[in-house]
Amino acid sequence: MRIHGYLHKFMFICILILIFTCAGCGKSSTTVEEAKSPEPGYTVTPATSPEPSDSQMSSASPVPDAAKDYYGDYMESGGEVALVIDCNGVEDNGYNQAAYEGAKTYAQAAGVSYSYYCAESDTDEAYVKALEMAIANNAKLVICVSAHFEQALGSLQEDFPDIHFLLLDGVPKDASGKELPIAPNVHCVSYHEEEAGYLAGYMTVLEGYTNLGFIGGETFPSIKRYGAGFLQGIDAAACELGISDDVSVNYGYTDTILPDQRIEEVSAKWYESGTEIIFACGGSIYESVLSSAESCNGLLIGADTDHSSISKLFLTSAIKEINYSVIMTLDEYFACGNIWPEELAGQLTTYGISDKCIGLPLSDHAWRFETVLYSDYTKLLSRIKNGEIKISDNIASLPKTNIQVNYHNDL
Repeated sequence: MRIHGYLHKFMFICILILIFTCAGCGKSSTTVEEAKSPEPGYTVTPATSPEPSDSQMSSASPVPDAAKDYYGDYMESGGEVALVIDCNGVEDNGYNQAAYEGAKTYAQAAGVSYSYYCAESDTDEAYVKALEMAIANNAKLVICVSAHFEQALGSLQEDFPDIHFLLLDGVPKDASGKELPIAPNVHCVSYHEEEAGYLAGYMTVLEGYTNLGFIGGETFPSIKRYGAGFLQGIDAAACELGISDDVSVNYGYTDTILPDQRIEEVSAKWYESGTEIIFACGGSIYESVLSSAESCNGLLIGADTDHSSISKLFLTSAIKEINYSVIMTLDEYFACGNIWPEELAGQLTTYGISDKCIGLPLSDHAWRFETVLYSDYTKLLSRIKNGEIKISDNIASLPKTNIQVNYHNDL
């Protein structure tokens, strides 16, 4: 039976208080409508700094971290909650790190043991091996971070019915990539990335930029939704300003989550040919784009998390609150007695603006728009929430636009 008592509610409130006390509270990366009065829970940062990890570490070994675990809940192996990430490592200033922060924050506040594991390479075999190691080390809840684990989880979900899985940004698939039914011991979480992309594109054009670029990593649905929303936001702002004929976008995918010399070369070529700002979307490919931006006097838009602390060249970031959604989901699991509640078991939950899990960073150091105001942003959010603005999540093809989109298949 699911626990609804005051004790559990009190514990969750304490977790949120801990999150904001440790994070310094303030307006850190918040995506709420009012920048000056953020609501608890929309931005989470770890109680301690994320630990370094070696992206080349074997998937047969978790990342040792006991020395930095001030609460004593981290376990080199055997943690009740196990986070399993791709070869990009946990300290990626993005997706992996945000998922880790959420899991660690909840585990430490709730007194739950945890550990995390890195796949040794970007292959299905490595992802399966990493999941199997977490299971072998007695994990009860395994968090699979990103769509990289879709096929690995698809092959394992029914073999381990007593193990519970949380898959972020994907659903179980077979070896051919076909979607499988979600087993009752699995819960999946996804996001309306098209909304985040729309916000970034719209505000960037409103700021005065007319020559933009989008470089996506692997063609996962989540990354394609970012791109589709980005184009829709750019097009909408251009139409409203009456400048559609003057706005253009270079657009392409790299098929990698890692920095690559080719990405640096292509982005440099774009900057040199007039592109003012590039949305670098996927893993750590932003590192390659940032390198060319530094040499070409260009700007960037970050993806998934607030990238403003990485470089002053990030105008903004398209955020999805991965960390907070992990906290919410873990709370549902433990509230139900360490199983998925009926409404989550075998189901997919999608978070968006209406759940306060999508937005742009509004903290003083991250708000780098000089022309547009907070009020412009909050009005845009309101128009989306009340249905005045419709954002399509269709990724079967690029959205139809009045602006010029130059698709590049040479990345």
